[in-house]
Amino acid sequence: MIGQHADQARRALTKYFETYSMSTVIYIELPDLPRGKALDSYFSLDSVEVREGTGIYADLGYTAYFTVNPTSVKLSDDLFALTIEGVDLEFGSSSMRRFYEQGAIRFFVIPDTPITERARESGEVRLRSLLAELSA
Repeated sequence: MIGQHADQARRALTKYFETYSMSTVIYIELPDLPRGKALDSYFSLDSVEVREGTGIYADLGYTAYFTVNPTSVKLSDDLFALTIEGVDLEFGSSSMRRFYEQGAIRFFVIPDTPITERARESGEVRLRSLLAELSA
């Protein structure tokens, strides 16, 4: 089952970034950041791979990366946020490194702006398909 979560996380990240990264900033929330505070940089998804069958490694560009052994992958009903929960979550860059035994990394865009609504509409079919898969 955990291997299934790793593959779901890989596919979800790919579809989410394909939808939003070219038109708007994707924000990241980590477990120890105060609610409402997010990392805001121009993250991209340079690569994402499943490692050892149960974990993923994602290169977020500009020296940022994260690894996790996913236990749950969720896409919000409005399609604006993607959350990956898991164990051994690590987020790092050239200037910082954070490790969490258990936690969630949340990717989101500012909802209901003209730019994010257009982006969502352009990728809505693949995101709705992903939502149905993750909800099954």
